[in-house]
Amino acid sequence: MKRINYTIILGLVFLCFPFLMSYGQGARYTGEYKKSSAIQLVREKNIVIEGLEFSGIDGDVIGLYSCENVIIRNNKFSSSNKRGIYLYDCKNVTIIDNTFENVHTALTAGLSQTVKFEYNDVKNVGGLLALADDKNNGFIVLFDKVSGTGNSISYNVSENIYGESSPGDLINVNQSYGTPESPIMVKGNWIRGGGPSLTGGGILIGDIGGAYQIAEDNILVNPGPYGIGIGGGHNMTLRNNKVYAKQQYFTNVGISIVNWYEEYFGKSHTITVENNILNFANRDGVKGNSWWIAENMQPVMGIETNRYDPSLSASILPERILGRARAGAPSNPGDGTPGPGEGSTPLPGDGDNEPGPGEDDKDPEIPGIELPDINNDPSITIYLDRYNRVCVNIQGRLTSPNVIAANGKGEIIYRASLNRFHTVLPNRPSPGNYIVYVQNGNREHLKTLYIP
Repeated sequence: MKRINYTIILGLVFLCFPFLMSYGQGARYTGEYKKSSAIQLVREKNIVIEGLEFSGIDGDVIGLYSCENVIIRNNKFSSSNKRGIYLYDCKNVTIIDNTFENVHTALTAGLSQTVKFEYNDVKNVGGLLALADDKNNGFIVLFDKVSGTGNSISYNVSENIYGESSPGDLINVNQSYGTPESPIMVKGNWIRGGGPSLTGGGILIGDIGGAYQIAEDNILVNPGPYGIGIGGGHNMTLRNNKVYAKQQYFTNVGISIVNWYEEYFGKSHTITVENNILNFANRDGVKGNSWWIAENMQPVMGIETNRYDPSLSASILPERILGRARAGAPSNPGDGTPGPGEGSTPLPGDGDNEPGPGEDDKDPEIPGIELPDINNDPSITIYLDRYNRVCVNIQGRLTSPNVIAANGKGEIIYRASLNRFHTVLPNRPSPGNYIVYVQNGNREHLKTLYIP
């Protein structure tokens, strides 16, 4: 393929991706809902719960017990005094493109494996402040003893309005274990509003131990007493996060690193805290002392790369965060015709036209684009189906796979993590040349496509 200089070099675009894609968070579904009562399932497999509206339910809205291979997408949860979704002893559950409002907690996942909570909108957890006596109140997500590969809390949006909510920890990963190849990811979330709980805060990984967890590329504004933290465990990483907080009577510290339960669960090690930017005012108005690292967590790698930035303000998040992704959605799922948003993760065989070995191996040239040299792994296939939708097939183990698509100018137009072996990308673009990059662990594939 021809390689010449261009103003935007694709390789640099990939490196700068977290900044360029900062407007892709939150639920994208714009279709209709059907009213539904609460759903409680035990030992069910291979199910999809979608297009439903739940409101005014006393108790957990969706409760799944020992269920496997579940997708919960495109639903609306409102006015529940307990959890929108509760998982216990479940495997391979994906929760995507849902809206939660005035629920106590959007998701609690206990003793479960391979749980993804991605691209969801969450407003006002924990209930009315005037009615909240529980200091450890509502969560966006609580992972409690979650384990295995492919676990993720990513690209969600949450706003909690003071007086209308009473959150505790907004995202809490408790006694949970990822793997070295597939750590638990808390990535790319936008969070605004927290407190006044004196024990809660923004994002806490390693709570009461655990291992192999990463919180990165998150943006938090006024998230409560603390911004981001590690509460114990080993092989924990906080990196590339931004945290701003104004002075409030409950604010304390921007980054908190301490093993609270060393006596019971052992010493921590392999702790990394790097490239985080903060402007966090405590209750006395002090801003420069933005992080606290307890002696029992030392040594902490990368601490010298974190910085206090007095210019950081609430404007690190746009004024409107909830519903932002939906406002840009080009069409509704399930409108009866193959189009943008239809079948984002269909079962294999839904409109497939996958090329066989040796077919469709000639990439179109894109003038003016310099592409990085990629050793295309044969376990990853990128192709157009008969509806000219971009499809990705992955063979073998899924290791936190993700896809990035750019247009003919090298501008990134789509990015998502993948949770199935076969995926059809939503938002079918206009005719033209496109570049698609897929990474699955240390395997990768880069392909140019022409969409007629």
